[in-house]
Formats: sequence, structure tokens, C-alpha cells
Amino acid sequence: MMEGEGSSSSSSKKKSVPNDYGFTDTLFSWSLEDISNNNLFKEKVEKIPLSFQSVEQYFGSFIFPLLEETRAQLFSGMETISRAPFAEVVAFGESKPYGTKLYDVQVDNWKNRSSNRGKEPYKTLPGDILVLADAKPKTVDDLQRVGRMWTFVSVIKVAEDEDKTDTTSTCFKVRVGKDIQVNDNSKSLYVIFLSNVVPNRRIWNSLRKHRNLRMIKEILCTDAVCQADKECELYPVQSERWDEISGHRLSSVLNDSQLEAVYSCLGRMQCDLDKATVDLIWGPPGTGKTKTVSMLVFILLKMNCRTLVCAPTNVAFKEVASRVLTLVKESVERDSCGHTLFYPLGEILLFGNNERLKVDAGIEEIYLDYRIKRLAECFAPLTGWSHCFASMICFLEDCVSQYHIFLVNELTTKEGDGNKYEIKARECRKEIDQSKPFLQFMRERFKCTATPLRNCIFNLCTHVPKSYIFENNFQNMVALINLLDSLETLLFQDCVVSEEIEELFSHSAVEDFSQAFLGKKYLLHLHQKRSECHSVLRNLQSSLNELDLPSAMSKESLKDFCLRTASLIFSTASNSFRLHSVALKFLVIDEAAQLKESESTIPLQLRGIKHAILIGDDCQLPAMVESNVSDEACFGRSLFERLSYLGHSKHLLSMQYRMHPSISFFPNSFFYDKKIVNAPNVEKGSYEKHYLPGPMYGPYSFINIFGGREEFTDSYRNMVEVSAVMKILQNLYKAWNGSKQKISIGIVSPYNAQVATIQEKLGSKYENKDGFSVKVKSIDGFQGGEEDIIIMSTVRSNSGGSIGFVSKPQRVNVALTRARHCLWILGNEATLTRTESVWETLIRDAKARQCFFNADEDKDLAQAILGVKKKLDEFDELLNGKSILLKLKI
Repeated sequence: MMEGEGSSSSSSKKKSVPNDYGFTDTLFSWSLEDISNNNLFKEKVEKIPLSFQSVEQYFGSFIFPLLEETRAQLFSGMETISRAPFAEVVAFGESKPYGTKLYDVQVDNWKNRSSNRGKEPYKTLPGDILVLADAKPKTVDDLQRVGRMWTFVSVIKVAEDEDKTDTTSTCFKVRVGKDIQVNDNSKSLYVIFLSNVVPNRRIWNSLRKHRNLRMIKEILCTDAVCQADKECELYPVQSERWDEISGHRLSSVLNDSQLEAVYSCLGRMQCDLDKATVDLIWGPPGTGKTKTVSMLVFILLKMNCRTLVCAPTNVAFKEVASRVLTLVKESVERDSCGHTLFYPLGEILLFGNNERLKVDAGIEEIYLDYRIKRLAECFAPLTGWSHCFASMICFLEDCVSQYHIFLVNELTTKEGDGNKYEIKARECRKEIDQSKPFLQFMRERFKCTATPLRNCIFNLCTHVPKSYIFENNFQNMVALINLLDSLETLLFQDCVVSEEIEELFSHSAVEDFSQAFLGKKYLLHLHQKRSECHSVLRNLQSSLNELDLPSAMSKESLKDFCLRTASLIFSTASNSFRLHSVALKFLVIDEAAQLKESESTIPLQLRGIKHAILIGDDCQLPAMVESNVSDEACFGRSLFERLSYLGHSKHLLSMQYRMHPSISFFPNSFFYDKKIVNAPNVEKGSYEKHYLPGPMYGPYSFINIFGGREEFTDSYRNMVEVSAVMKILQNLYKAWNGSKQKISIGIVSPYNAQVATIQEKLGSKYENKDGFSVKVKSIDGFQGGEEDIIIMSTVRSNSGGSIGFVSKPQRVNVALTRARHCLWILGNEATLTRTESVWETLIRDAKARQCFFNADEDKDLAQAILGVKKKLDEFDELLNGKSILLKLKI
């Protein structure tokens, strides 16, 4: 039996933030009643102010909202504990010599791995909070039963060999809340997943362990920021300079508003101000935000400014990294006129958890784990670059001697070791015909020596920063590859005579043969290439030996080398805590309006950060917050939003390239005060697509689905709207089938239950249809995405006009701005307009623009809706006892 947290303390007991232990200790101090108590921190959580009087007040304002948010996340896991991933423990013991609160755990296969609302299958990760119990609970109350033993545990480390597999990890080390004993081996133990608290723990550490406060002090004093803006504006824009650095005529790549934003941020480089600065770039949907930030980051890279680019999610920073990588490769190809041997990428580094990052071939070259593998090969003591260089030098100098040794070894093998020292040169010659002629030996030896050398040079040039190995060494390695290619071409020509080549290689690589081989241009040319190759190898070997290249094979030393030498690093904001020892200068936060300000304190405190550039749109969704108490305290508010509210200047990207003008009209008017203009590409007549006949299916329409019915379990769904969505999809497929036109369709809804129901109805019906793709996601999950056609299901349909979080303007804005050519909104007019909200204005606007339609104006749609309503009515009659079938049974 396991002894542990079977008893619970009173939920009314006052809690305080301990100053003598860490985040996990605080979590372990909570009882089940504490976690279930929505008012546990209510009196302690205060609204986070817009301005602060001190650094201490700033950090302190986030502490209790963070603890409350963590409590809410654990409670959410507790509520769904019956569906949570779980596994039976097959081995459990103290992790010696670490102490009594660390244990090694081995479990069998995890079950319910894919039950978490369609997310990725569960895999054990450090920071997971688990329940360890002597039975699998169906509810939280099961843990409170008399005699039941359980405790919270936190995963500290996952076995490395397990962490690298595609299956769930089965061995890991945990920390327990209290000392426990297992004294009944016949009793089964289980672990049940609740939540992963790594992001919150990192925020906690950032709030408690203050590091570089330069940027923090700056964002607390907005007047100083504005003053820095004014001083920097005194410097004239030097567009020619930035064009030269980037290798682009920027005005031909970026529009005026994008140029202004880039020039302003780069102007910080000219400001001789010994103070921190903050820039905000406001990027509404479709305005080329990613393109702008990618070009900005690319120029910072070309200027060799040490920069961290981070974002709230892996998807966001991977997209910027991919764009920058493309710009780098295009620049290399342009500079080399298309004759590219290597893409020097050592200055660029991307890191994070591979399971979550899902690194593909497009960005693999800059991924830290991949780079470590390549550099481990390159710096291996016995097979690395030093060995490869030495082997090729030896080949060029002593190939004939190597050949003679080979012959001796061959004959020794045949005649026995006893005759080894009695073999004479003439006897060796007799065996040449039966053994390997010099030319064959040489060609084989060249290939087996040149191949690893080429690989080594490729790794050095690709994965070590050019600035670290120096330009002249880089160019010499490029030259060496070309020399090896030339040498190989000459050695493998059909006209080569073995005896002549052996004679040539019997002499030193540095001898002058201009007279000896007079009239034999081929041999002179071969000797010249051999000599040049030898010289370059010698020079490179000497130069590289002078560099502080890693010689150790440890993964940690290579990781440290990569982080220390890269000048452009990509990661999530949360994961950037790993860079506390790396000196940086610029911080670029993409999707900054989706990043909680408390989380932004992690990268803002990194060593050396002097300038921060925040890119985002506070008119779209902020970070998700689980706790209502923390949400009301503005815990989800971003630094971008707070500074915007205080009047910090923003560089607006004002031209949108995504939406048909009929689609962009309402968002531009309602959310952006008509500051956005349509780009020429969306103004063209060819941009208007008609995928289905009739005005209802034009570029923009609101389709009134009256008579629908919302249902609630743990989320809302509306089967009438589901049937309407499916009918529109069927008609789209019929219209598309047989055509060569490509269509991408997005179906969005505010509610997970509606998304799940549509996905279930859809099944695999339209999978593997080349040119016809359908994605179904929540609005929150679609932020940042775009498709040709967006069909939105608003779901809510009730007589009281209750629309919940559908009324949130930022969520509506995201939904309305995902479509390129067609946006069709399905909703109940009566419900959506019963209370004052953005929906009332939207529907009034749709009517004014003659974009409002009743569903029964489309016969197919009306029939589909009628069919599902009939089924629902019959079901209701059955439940109410009014059905004839039920009466007959009675």
C-alpha cells in the first residue's frame, strides 16, 4: 500500500506564496479542495495595472494570477480525469542517491493517449503533473474514499532512449509531494496525467529570479520610450544602405508601410543611445506581417546583430525561420550567380522539443539537434575533420608508399606471416598482375578518402558560422571541393596510364615538373591540381587548428558551441529561458499580441538585450487563459496590447493582400477604423471567384439558419448548422469534381463540440482529393491560417439571445479574416442580434450591402435543414412520450 496525500486540508485555509521553496512545492501544498476551489486566490488576485511604479510591483502583479491559472489548469485535468491518459506502474523505487522524494517509475503502455480533444497523442514530458494512486479513479471523489492512497508527482526527467522513440515513454524519474512508502506489492499502482506546468514554472522563475532588468525598466516607463522614438527620428532614412546590406531593392519587395516599419526598427542601429528601446509593428490580417518581419530579421542577420526571434507557439516562429532561411539561400545563390556549393547556415539556429516542433526537411538544417549530430561527425577525434584532412594529405604525399604496403600485406596474407620480411621488390612486381594495379588502388583510395573529407567540409561550411571560421577559410574550403572534383575527373579519365601515374606520384607534391613532363599536358595538369590541393589542405589544416573548434564529443559541449556562436536564434518565448548565458542584442517577438506579458518577461530578461521589436495585432485573439479570475485580472493581456493602450507608437502595416474587398470591408471598418487599403491583387476582377451559382455564394454572405437548436455537453453544437455545412461541402465537391481548379476550404466554429461533430460527419470523405482540401478547426485554432473559402458556423440558437464568448470582438475578427475569395457565415439572426454586440452591427451591414440571405432561398440547403429538424423533432417527441411508436409499445 502507498502512504501519501490521503487527507486534505480545509479549502478555507489561507494560502500565501512561500519565499523559501519553489513552484512545484507550492503546487504540492494544495489539497484536492484547494484545486477545486475557484475562489482560492480570488481575494489575492488583483487586476494587473496598465502602468507600474517599480520593478517589484511589476513582477509581483503576475504572481497570484499565475498561481490561480495553474490551479485552474490542474482543476481542468481533474474534471476530465476519467478520460485522461493513464498507465499501470510496473516498477517503482527510490532514485538513489538523490533522496526520499525522487523515484524511478516504469509503466506499461499509456492508455487514452489520444483522448485529449483531438490533440497530439500523449507522451510523457518533463513538467507533467501526474496523480499516482493505488486505483484508477473515475472521478476526483474516488481519490477521497476511505483507505485510498494517492499523491501528486512531477516528472523530472524522461529516459533518453525512450524520449527519442515514436512511442510513449515508459521510464521516467518523478518527484513526489510527500515521502511515500510502497509496502504491498500485490496492490497495483497507476499514474494519471493532469497537466504540464513547464510554461508556468518558467514564468514563475522569470518573475522570481530577476536577471537583466534593462528592458523591464524600459517597458515600465513609456514616456522614455516615446522620447527615444523622437531622438531616433532625427536620423535620416538611408534606404541605399539597407538595400546594399539586404541585396534587395527593398522598395520593390516591400510596400510603403512595410518599408517604414523596417526602416524605423533598423534606425535603432544608428541611434547612439545607451538605452533600451521598444518598437511595435501592428500587422492586421493579410498585411504581410510575416514577410515584413522576415526581411527585417534577414537584414539584422546580414549585419551580424545577435538576435533572438521568438513567438508564443512553435508554428509561429517556425514560419518566420522558414522564410528567413529562404531569403538566405536566395542571397547565396544570387551572390554566387547560381553556382552554389554550400549554404552557410551556421549563424542561424532553431531549437525546441522535437516532438512538438515536428521539424521537417525544410528547416532541418538549422535545427539544433540535427546540427549537433552533424558537428559530432565533424569533430569526432578519430574520424572528424582533422583525421580527414590528414588522410588526404597523406594520400597526396605518400600514395605510392601506401600502395607498396598494400602489396606487401596482400602477399603476406597469401604466403603467411613467416615470409613477410623475405619478400623482394621483384616478387611484388610478379604479383601485380594477379593483385591490384596502382591505378585501381589509387582510384579506390582517393574515393574512400575524398568522400568523408567532402562531407566534413560540407558540415563545416554549413553548420559552423562563417564569421567563426573566417571568410578566407570558407573560400579555401569551397576551392578545395572544386580541386577535389578536378582531381577526381583527371584520375578517372580513360586515357590514364597506371605506370605514368605511379611515376608521377612517386615524387613530392611540391616538386616542379615543368621540364620532366614537357609535352605531357595531361600529367602536368594532374600534378598542378595535386599540388594546389595539397597546398590548400595544408593551409586550411593550419588555420583551422588555430581556431577554438570543439574537440569533445559531449552533446552538451556541442550544444553550448552552437548557441554561443549563432547570431540568429529561433525559439518559443517560454523555451528562450535556456539562453540565459548567451549574449544577445535584439529581441524580435512575433505574434506578440498572443503572448502573455508575464511570459514575455522570460526573453526580455536575457543577457545583453537592448532593443525589442514586437510584431502583432491586438485586434485578434490574445493568449488563452483558463481561469475566469485570472482572465478578469487581465493575466492574458500582452505587452503589445498594454503599450498600445498607453499610446505607444505603432508602425501600421496598412495594405492587405489576402481578402476580396467584399470580405475585408467589415473588418476594416469595425476593427481597424478604415485604415487598411486593399492591395492591387485583390482589387482585380480575376480575384473574385464563383465556386457555386447564385448570389448567396458570392464573395461574402451571412446565411440565416433559423430554426436551429443548440445543444450543450461540455461545449455547444448545432446539428442544423452541421447539416447546412455538410450540404454546402457536397455541392462544392460536385461543382469542383472533374475540374482542374484547386480549392482549399476552411470550416471554423467557436465551439470544440461543433468542430468535433463536423469532423465526425466528414470522416475521410474528402481526404486524398488532389486539389480539394477541407480543414475543420476552432476559430482559436485557425488564427494565422487562410483558405480560399471559409464557412463559419456560429452555432448559438436560443430565444434568450445568449451568445457567450462568440460575442468577443477579437474572436469574430479572426473568423472574418481567414478567407481569400469567399466567406460564408452561418448563424441565427434572431439570436445573434438580440443583444448589442459586434454581430448586430455585422448583420445590419450585411443587409445594407445585400449580402444577407435566408437559408431557404437555396432549395438544397432548405431540404437538408428540414431533414435534420425532422429527425430532431421526432427524437424530442420520443423523449416526451408523444411518439406514436412509444404509445404503441406502451
